[in-house]
Amino acid sequence: MPKLSVCIPVEPGFSPPDYLAKQLLKKAGTDIQVIVAPFGDTCAEAAALYELAENDPRLLILPPAPPEITAGQFWLGTIAAATGDWVTLVYPDDMLEPDMPEAIEYVEATYPEADAIGWNAFAISNDASREIKANVPVPVTHHFSMMDKAKMLDAFFQWTDGNQTPKMPFGLFHGALKKSLVETIRSAEVASSWLTTVPRYEWAARVVLFANGLALANRPMSAASIKPYTPVPVRSALEGFPLDGGIGLTAAIAEVQARVLAELGSAWNGFNEAFVRACVFDCMLEHDRTAFEIKCRSYHAALQKMPGGEQLIALFRPQYYPQLPDDKRRGLHGSLLLVDRFIGNAKTAQEFYNVMRSIIAPVFVVTGKSQISEAERDQVR
Repeated sequence: MPKLSVCIPVEPGFSPPDYLAKQLLKKAGTDIQVIVAPFGDTCAEAAALYELAENDPRLLILPPAPPEITAGQFWLGTIAAATGDWVTLVYPDDMLEPDMPEAIEYVEATYPEADAIGWNAFAISNDASREIKANVPVPVTHHFSMMDKAKMLDAFFQWTDGNQTPKMPFGLFHGALKKSLVETIRSAEVASSWLTTVPRYEWAARVVLFANGLALANRPMSAASIKPYTPVPVRSALEGFPLDGGIGLTAAIAEVQARVLAELGSAWNGFNEAFVRACVFDCMLEHDRTAFEIKCRSYHAALQKMPGGEQLIALFRPQYYPQLPDDKRRGLHGSLLLVDRFIGNAKTAQEFYNVMRSIIAPVFVVTGKSQISEAERDQVR
């Protein structure tokens, strides 16, 4: 049984994960399983990937998923094939730390109560313009630590310190879950579960609710290739709930939060000032004037329908920006090192992670291994 199963759903619009799979399987001794799940014909021309699977039993390519299934169902079908002790999920254009199984072994030995491991993945847009000055924050610490579950629940469901999305790093997407936690989460499903356009946030909601121990890696363990959210006109399964994925990403997350809590017999009380500010952020990240105005009107109408909305609506004052303003800050700011978005001429998330991997502490340093292999020595030479 492998230590870690890495699930890679290949949804429409994504190319086959040739590079990612090769990097994860590069070291013959890595205790890992890589599962590629095509959606329809997304891997129809992935000859190199199928050849790799023939030569390396650690790579499993599932039969193509039927086009009529939802995103949530697609993810569930993908992780159902996982045989590892732990499971994670990333997209084909993302990058995951190849030595993640060793990091998991360290967490198991150091924090045996942990059944979820989180980290703050580098968020990189492959389409970012070099004309707009931007930075990426890099933590200067690299240790693991246990997080207070109450604080994580507050961060996720109350939107404390959040912006467009909650500031909570645990979940299946760019996080690692013990197989027992996955099984616990699946056992609590009902008919309305997973009816969302943003399954990553439904997993986050259920992980922070059901996890016994949350271990945080202060060192980023991955890079996510981010794309703008496309509103999907799907009404909430909660009757009369005005926020949904047809408005914007923040509204889609709120629908997940309210529905998951309702399934467990609780009410969502996250409609507060922090949430309204998050809605403002969601609108301000829309740089097309027409789309911005449509989104603002949709949020305004939905917020007014919420209990207490008439009082909070005064806080909803998005400002339009035709593009993101420059952020020229660089260097050390508190516990973060701000580096240029295109450091090392890195354009994609995978290129960015490879550059940063030569800068941040290797996993064997984080875990305190006394002996390292030649391959690991090459990493720091």
